[in-house]
Amino acid sequence: MTRYRDLRYLRVSVDDLDAAARFASDVFGLQAGDRDDHNAMFRSDARNYSVCFSTGGEGEAVALTVAREDDLEAVKAQLEAAGYAPSFLTSDEATARQSKAVLAVAAPNGVTVEVLWRPLQSGWRYHGPRDAGIVDFNSVQLACTDIAANEAFWTRGLGLRVSDWAGDAAYLALDEAHHRVVLYPSERDGILGACWEVDEKDSLMRNWYFMQKSQLPVLAGPDRQAASGGIYVTTRGPRGLLMSYITEMEKGPQIEARGPRQFADTARSHGIWGSMTEQPEFLGGEMR
Repeated sequence: MTRYRDLRYLRVSVDDLDAAARFASDVFGLQAGDRDDHNAMFRSDARNYSVCFSTGGEGEAVALTVAREDDLEAVKAQLEAAGYAPSFLTSDEATARQSKAVLAVAAPNGVTVEVLWRPLQSGWRYHGPRDAGIVDFNSVQLACTDIAANEAFWTRGLGLRVSDWAGDAAYLALDEAHHRVVLYPSERDGILGACWEVDEKDSLMRNWYFMQKSQLPVLAGPDRQAASGGIYVTTRGPRGLLMSYITEMEKGPQIEARGPRQFADTARSHGIWGSMTEQPEFLGGEMR
């Protein structure tokens, strides 16, 4: 398994940068970071940014960090051996991503994966505009029309490991967290959503009440994932991005030691408390 330092950021294409920025900050509670004419970056922790909303036309991306420059060459060789075509971005393109060097490769679902070396870390404490309780950028969710091809790309190509399956949905780990990437069978391809970790269940519930008070759609939750134990609540953000708060996700070396488990292909595997959702990807086999 390739050792990555972290899940670094998500880049999401939007039509209206100002509207996306207002939602991320005023509604969801992320801290505004660097911004230019085409990109608005937001912090959630010690990273200089964990999500970038963009009108720059560079496409959507998920970024992972490696610790050493040599690791980029190792990831490139592993991807090429698995039949993929990674390439290094130019120094200007890497600088725009606030990194020293970036290796990019297209996943089967059309999302670009950017592998970074020396991404910029913030020296300032994260402080959101409201007390949402956010402490970390937790995970990303990807929609896949060909789930097998995407699982092969992320495991054989990039070296992540499957921690569990729920039906054909695959939870992928790169550190001691239960997962950092989830692949969902879907009728479309692309980025489905992202989760930000909050410090405790009370913070998650406060955010749920905030959604209701603000008349935001609650698309799923509050509920608990069967596989990870994570409690989550989900709303819809810019360009249809699912944006979730999550807490109590399982972490530790026991996850890798026990190996992946198979959970049923039902909505209850995605939400064992049984809260109502119409999000197709969270319905398991009931969506088909």
